Amino acid sequence: MQDVFAQARSFATAAIAAIPLALTAVPALAIPEDQALKKLSVIPVFLLTSEQGVPLPIPQGDDKLLLPMFLQKTRAEKELSTFKKTNPEAKAKVSAIPMNVANDRVNEMNEKLEADGKKIVTPVVGAQADMKQAAAILRNQGVSAEDIQKGLSVPVFFHNPFITVKTPNGVKGVFFLSYGDASRAAKSIQGANPEIQAADITNALAQMIEEKKDSFVFYPTAEFFTLMKEEGGKQN
Repeated sequence: MQDVFAQARSFATAAIAAIPLALTAVPALAIPEDQALKKLSVIPVFLLTSEQGVPLPIPQGDDKLLLPMFLQKTRAEKELSTFKKTNPEAKAKVSAIPMNVANDRVNEMNEKLEADGKKIVTPVVGAQADMKQAAAILRNQGVSAEDIQKGLSVPVFFHNPFITVKTPNGVKGVFFLSYGDASRAAKSIQGANPEIQAADITNALAQMIEEKKDSFVFYPTAEFFTLMKEEGGKQN
């Protein structure tokens, strides 16, 4: 997986180098679905795998297997500790995989399991603080508690008007996985106070796909930068 992260390094560097950030109302400008999903490469997820890096879903009844994907490494390590207590003979570890690659692997595994009537379910587990912030924002926008419970799984944050960054492929509107990152970006805009809004990551992907042009990016998570730093240390 290090090669995949390395490929995304240049994009991440370009994204954060475009300071100061700019405010703009991004025009309604469709990109292929696979192109939109590749943007998830700057969002690493941490999951339990074998020593060879094969995901280890946990059986849940006769037809379902559970494979949590954690956005924070510490949460995955706690899950690993619990797993080892109940499976002392199992050789498992926490592996970091870009979200788009993890999605592809799970799809491949589900295709093989389909004949047996089984399916892997992959909840993405993020920070509770971000979930609470997103729910509060949506409630303030008039979204019902029922709709929030049904539709909010992985919160993303953006601004009205959109904050943008300059990338090698042009100016892009930014979606943040962290409320803290979104807040810091807003504060970096002098003389403006862009409103932070929230949505589910599936809504952000749908917006990317519906646009006539490639107009949006995800801001790399803190865990992404940590992995890049660790990889850089190994290469030195």
